[in-house]
Amino acid sequence: MMAEPTEIQSILGLDVSRDTVTLCDGRRHTVTVANEADALRAALQPYQGTTTLAVCEATGGYEDILLGVLLELAIPAHRADPAKVKAYIASFGKRAKNDPIDARWLSRYGRDRATTLPRWQPADPTQQKLELLVARRLDLVAMRVQEQNRLKAPRSRLIADNIRDHLAELERHIEALNAEIDTLVGESRDLALRAQQLRSVPGVGPVLAPLLLAVIPELGTLNRRQVASLAGVAPHPKDSGKANWHRSTTGGRRQIRPALFIAALAACRGNNGLATAYKALLKAAKPKRVALTAIMRKIITIANARVRDAVRHQNEIGQINA
Repeated sequence: MMAEPTEIQSILGLDVSRDTVTLCDGRRHTVTVANEADALRAALQPYQGTTTLAVCEATGGYEDILLGVLLELAIPAHRADPAKVKAYIASFGKRAKNDPIDARWLSRYGRDRATTLPRWQPADPTQQKLELLVARRLDLVAMRVQEQNRLKAPRSRLIADNIRDHLAELERHIEALNAEIDTLVGESRDLALRAQQLRSVPGVGPVLAPLLLAVIPELGTLNRRQVASLAGVAPHPKDSGKANWHRSTTGGRRQIRPALFIAALAACRGNNGLATAYKALLKAAKPKRVALTAIMRKIITIANARVRDAVRHQNEIGQINA
């Protein structure tokens, strides 16, 4: 059983690269081992059964072997946001960087924030596959936009046929991914239920629904302010003394905001409550940009509430049947 935050006595900083992992247990001494399961298992075995918290950074997948070994040894772990760690180090005015130094900083970061750091948990395999498929689809759509722009360029006439062939190939791959995503969602009872609730929200179509499921798996467990902040549509104050600056929507998970904008445009053209709210905002002399942002925020908060209610109802039925 993993130790609770209050039980943590020591912090293990782990700097991960493609080939190696550097460990620091809070002292100046560090050790570097191969980023392989056997080597990591041998290096981490002494910490099994102790009140140790392991802290590493997200590295695009190179940390997966390490996290798997930590889970196997029942050592609690936190996968840190690299931007937060970087800001933490910068707050001390330090610039030196190499693997041992980074491992020591990760250990210190964990020591200072051990009681508030969320513990890493392995992702559900279906959810993980959905995230990969949706991310790949986003990549291909971005490539398609690039190629479409190149096709319009005045000097692209000599290579126009090549670009069109690539666009056709990209379209085939995108359609194949769409079919695979639909199949994956349909085969999962939980994902299918969530997708059904998302599709019931005006403006949310077959592209945005799986995107929300993949990028904000927390949907249904957050309050309206939290989900708006994650989607990047929460107005954040920017005040100081007597100055009250215009509140702007910043941050959030970058994949969501552009898709929500398209959803808001679609919803505002329909015959629904969101379109009525949009017209009311315009009638109140709100700029179109502000009104559309408000609709984006309504879409994500409604989606969150509907998923929450549907999951709660499903759980209640499950308890009754049990």
